[in-house]
Amino acid sequence: MLEAIPVSHEPRDGAVTLPRAGVPADNGLATLGLVMQLAGRTSGAIAALIASVVVIEGRIHHAGWFFVAVALCIVRSLLHRIAGRDLLYSRHTADDAVANPFGAMRAYIAFGIAQAIVLGLIATMEFAATPRTGAGIAAALALWPMALAVVVQLPRFRPFHAGLPLGEDRGLEGASIVMTVLGTCGVLSAGTIILVLGGLPSRHLQHGWGAMLVVVFTLLLVRSCLHIRAGLAGLRETSFDRPGELAARYASFGVISSVCVGGVLALLAMSEQLAPEAIASVTVLCWLLAGWPVIVKRYFNNRQFAELLAGDRMIHRRAPDAGLTGLGWLLAGHAMLVATLLILAVTVEPRGVGRALGNLLLLSGPVLGSSAVDLGLAAGIVALELFAAAALLRMSDHRRVIATIYSLCAGGVALAAVYPLVRSFSHYHGDLRMVIRLIPAATQIVIPAASLVLVRRALVPAARARYRGPARLPSSSVTWL
Repeated sequence: MLEAIPVSHEPRDGAVTLPRAGVPADNGLATLGLVMQLAGRTSGAIAALIASVVVIEGRIHHAGWFFVAVALCIVRSLLHRIAGRDLLYSRHTADDAVANPFGAMRAYIAFGIAQAIVLGLIATMEFAATPRTGAGIAAALALWPMALAVVVQLPRFRPFHAGLPLGEDRGLEGASIVMTVLGTCGVLSAGTIILVLGGLPSRHLQHGWGAMLVVVFTLLLVRSCLHIRAGLAGLRETSFDRPGELAARYASFGVISSVCVGGVLALLAMSEQLAPEAIASVTVLCWLLAGWPVIVKRYFNNRQFAELLAGDRMIHRRAPDAGLTGLGWLLAGHAMLVATLLILAVTVEPRGVGRALGNLLLLSGPVLGSSAVDLGLAAGIVALELFAAAALLRMSDHRRVIATIYSLCAGGVALAAVYPLVRSFSHYHGDLRMVIRLIPAATQIVIPAASLVLVRRALVPAARARYRGPARLPSSSVTWL
């Protein structure tokens, strides 16, 4: 007789209804909410940084229009974060009904497209950009809202307008995949930067600023290791208990390390008598570093509280997709980001505000390249990544093959592009721009490698089966019979 020994009890109120075979009940939208919250907070911080630097340097020629553009960017980032929040946490209307989780997303879509058009016009009419540059800015900024507009209209998401259900594992594996990938990017970039700083001439380290930077990136390396540890725990466990504990430790250290990094960099800026915009950059960096730990802590606390309220009705089991739909949303978001940079690289011309945008694009590292061949190759990788993301979101039968092809192609291209950058460090010791370019370079390597590992990982079963032989009676019972 075959007996199944479950890890935990089944819910008493019935089984979770799956949208289709292998797809979780929430279609991985919780992971999309996390990614949108991170992107919204990051874009808002970058807009604040640009505004502060321009104000401090006193380069404002059209102050009114400049502040209008910055305000539009900050409002867009706020709406982006709210749209992601509504995909994670239920919200009720004034009449105590469950609000449509896509309502805030629709508001962001409408505002995002309008903001893209307005910024394109402002760049052309007020900041001396060419019409081609203005059109490129509008197209790049409107790309992600238009992609979300397509997502909202898909038939598979229409039943969720009345409320978004929790996934079978409450989104644990999808969130853990995001944490593992982001943590690995941090470990690779911070570790490489530490090695680069260690190769500086001794006079830089003895002067003080080199040693301070080593301390900063060592803190970031430890933080990323804690990040990976919490993510890997979520990939191994079926309960939020252990991953929640590790995520809380990461969040606490993440906030504390953000303050410490800010303090060290502020001391460095004052000791070296750097420009005031450096202080503004330190403030925004602290904001960025503290944002993601806060998002993670709230998410895990919310899911653990939901389990506490459910009591015995809550089951601990794996998601039917093993978090791969969450990986699909991460790949889709990354592909849209690279496509946005690609549009700007093709359309921006060095005139007016286009010159500043061109300098910022140079910090993207080896993501795009400069020649027509490099740009075409980047476009091909973006298309392949979107194809892999779609296969994972649909849980297609060929998802493993498609994701493997993407991982091998994208990883090979990324390694080939990063190699010249790494070799050039021997000629550009101490160049901060070269150090910054390592961060996107690490992302381009980690995401394909992580995709290859995740789509081929062996899962630990949530239940095990065994054959039970005929029961044996105690010897006392046999004697009595």
